[in-house]
Amino acid sequence: MASVLLAAPSYAQEGGDPDVVPALRTTLPAKPVNTTADATLGEAADTAAAKPDAAEFVIPSLRASLPATDLRTVVRPVPPSLSAKLAAVAPSLPAVTREADARAEYEPLGLRLGSFVVNATTSTGIGLRHHSVDGNETFVRSTGEIDARSDWERNSLEMRLSGAYRRSLSGIDEKLPEGDASIVGRFDLTNADRLTASAGWTLRDDTSGDGKENTFSGTLGYERFGGLIGLKTGIGIDRTVNETDTTLDNTDLSSSLRLSLDSGAVFQPFVELGAFGRTFDRPAAGDGVSRSGVGGEAKAGVSVSRDDVTGEIALGYGYEWLKESSLSDISGVIGSASLTWDPSELLRLTGAASTSFAPTSTAGASGVLKRTGELTVTYALTPNAFVVTGGELTLEDYAGIDHQVTTTTLKAGVGYKLNRTVELGLDGAHKIVRSDTAGGDYTDSSVTATLTLRQ
Repeated sequence: MASVLLAAPSYAQEGGDPDVVPALRTTLPAKPVNTTADATLGEAADTAAAKPDAAEFVIPSLRASLPATDLRTVVRPVPPSLSAKLAAVAPSLPAVTREADARAEYEPLGLRLGSFVVNATTSTGIGLRHHSVDGNETFVRSTGEIDARSDWERNSLEMRLSGAYRRSLSGIDEKLPEGDASIVGRFDLTNADRLTASAGWTLRDDTSGDGKENTFSGTLGYERFGGLIGLKTGIGIDRTVNETDTTLDNTDLSSSLRLSLDSGAVFQPFVELGAFGRTFDRPAAGDGVSRSGVGGEAKAGVSVSRDDVTGEIALGYGYEWLKESSLSDISGVIGSASLTWDPSELLRLTGAASTSFAPTSTAGASGVLKRTGELTVTYALTPNAFVVTGGELTLEDYAGIDHQVTTTTLKAGVGYKLNRTVELGLDGAHKIVRSDTAGGDYTDSSVTATLTLRQ
């Protein structure tokens, strides 16, 4: 669901992803057992979050699975939680036993329709913004989301539809729509085998932040936990349509295979291999050369699962061979992580990191090696009030040319729940962009007051 104080919707990462940075929701999620190492993770972990007792999402008897949308090699799109214009820090608090009953009094119950539990959220906020280049702006930010989850004893189906819109009232003339739609299914074949499938659509800022981009995605996965070695594999397809630069329109196929030591220990090692291919519709606008190519990646890591810490961290190497010989191949060390730590029943720390190979039409550049990391700290002042703060760092290195961009974002907010339905929030963000090109540096600060209604 949409955050109480942050009005940007999220796409399940989740992972979250992880993901990247994480899903926008104010329910008190259960910690992920084994989240993926991507910035979509936050989103995915939030997708699997626990609802209040009256609308609890029943986990199938088979060991908890990673949502199909978590399949994400470096070629897949940047998670929508990293949206340049509407992203915000999402609060998430540990649902520990001593505090759970008090907090549950402020959680929405949802509406039961047959075997589905439906939740709806709308947020409206008014804000002030200062951009060091474009000037000052007063804006209105609105979001809405409908989320439906099955509560079947076996198998599960989840559907989500959300959107966000920011419109200037004065100052900078811009309109910023965003949207998400997804459906995710998990199907237990046996007590040890499961199929996962998903389909989705997102509308987000493109990699340059100057236009909008539609991404249509589909994923099919299989996982087995039948012995000491756990297996998870999947394939995905993404169709990206850029509304500003049509030379960035592309279709990519990706696949991954993960083998993990399923010993039941607190720390469990794993290895993951991936392969992908990306085909562009037409040559790039910058130099008339196609960026189509194929690639692969390999990672090794360890997952951790205990009462106060869950998640995983991995490190590896990725390579993309471009078909056009005049362009340099894209390669580099890739890292990914998703960790949640509850030092106390009132405090939660979440961290995520990801690496992606993003497309570009810049002359001479093969693509963008993008590395992102974020940290969020959430503290419960009372059962119905919280503060949240965090930061995000993104490093963009253009392959084939000497060009780097560094983006640092600091965020903070406070939320107060009047009851199960009404919530008030105040959030702020400060973004610093540093580029080695002339005129590429700028800062962007904003503060927004938000009213959220939930059902």
